[in-house]
Amino acid sequence: MALRHTFPPDTMKSLHSLASSAFLLIAAGSIGQAAQAQDTTYINPQQIPIGTLLAPPPAAGSTRQQDDLAAVLSVQSSRTPEEVERARSDIAKSVFRFADVLGPAFNEADLPKTVALFEAAGENATLVAKSGKRYFNRARPFVSSSAVHPTVPVKQGDAYDSYPSGHATFGYMCAILLAEMVPEKRDALFARGREYGENRVVDGVHYPSDVEAGRIDGTLVAAALLANPSFQTALAAAKAEVRAALALN
Repeated sequence: MALRHTFPPDTMKSLHSLASSAFLLIAAGSIGQAAQAQDTTYINPQQIPIGTLLAPPPAAGSTRQQDDLAAVLSVQSSRTPEEVERARSDIAKSVFRFADVLGPAFNEADLPKTVALFEAAGENATLVAKSGKRYFNRARPFVSSSAVHPTVPVKQGDAYDSYPSGHATFGYMCAILLAEMVPEKRDALFARGREYGENRVVDGVHYPSDVEAGRIDGTLVAAALLANPSFQTALAAAKAEVRAALALN
């Protein structure tokens, strides 16, 4: 479901400016480091201080916050049963949700190296996203307004974990890494990664600005991973495995 929500120019400028600054840090080598073999940790939250790299979310009671909430309510009023079901299915943080782009040969049973790679990358992304959630402590839409009705189970402990979206972080990180592996499907992979995050608005548990922040977060995580020599080695092995499975060699 394409979200029809436009962010104020100053918000987008700040987000993109901060992302560009972070890329300079990565290019300078301040983020890449060797993996810790004992738990396959390629990066840590301190390498990507997301609390200072992201622009803050709209302040409670502000016009921007009201616009953000209005976008959630608009999606809620127009979401179809099919969109709700697809969004619910995307609750799973699995790279194999991208099988609808890459085909049935892209599956967990046949790609053990890919499974291991994205499990480790996903854990890294979760750590970074959680550091941002703790820093910003933004209330989710259903906490801010009783008019929001989530379509998925919600946990009381996650009520103030809205910004950035962890699912958007994971989905966009996956899109970037998969595009490195299967560049023939680059456009479709990025579109699917965007949808994966936007489905959290369909679920009623995130604002569009949470999703936008998650995309920046996921981009920074992917860039840090790609700068890591140990990750590059694991990625090359997984890439060969995927391309063989998809008959793209």
